[in-house]
Amino acid sequence: MPKMKLGAAFYALIAAGWLASAVVLVLRPFGAYADAERWLQIASAIVFALNGLLFAVGAVTRRGLAGQSGPWICRNGWALVVGLAAVMFVLSLLTDAEGISPFPTATAVFIPHWVNRLKEKYDEGVAEAVTGAPDEGRPPLR
Repeated sequence: MPKMKLGAAFYALIAAGWLASAVVLVLRPFGAYADAERWLQIASAIVFALNGLLFAVGAVTRRGLAGQSGPWICRNGWALVVGLAAVMFVLSLLTDAEGISPFPTATAVFIPHWVNRLKEKYDEGVAEAVTGAPDEGRPPLR
């Protein structure tokens, strides 16, 4: 099992926040959601709860949602979170309520698939700097 203690704690904290937001939104709507239609409150609570469940899975498996190995959810969870952000964006466009943010699922910013690609490119650059020779597939920088 990979060691991701701090990351797992961070994922667990995010999961708890999303799940608490979902429960509060259903029981006692807050902020801009207080004046929104009931269907939007319930749909938003479902999106919040699904985000919370995804991050809880990432915390329990200790692999995150953009891992290179592990169960399907750990390798492709980033796509689900980005998809949930898109769903929330569409929901915000369908409502007449004022103040509903089109991007309330801000955690989608932290786990995109591109983060893995950036890390891979960084590791390649570090290895290249250590060896002093460029990769075979790229021409040398001049």
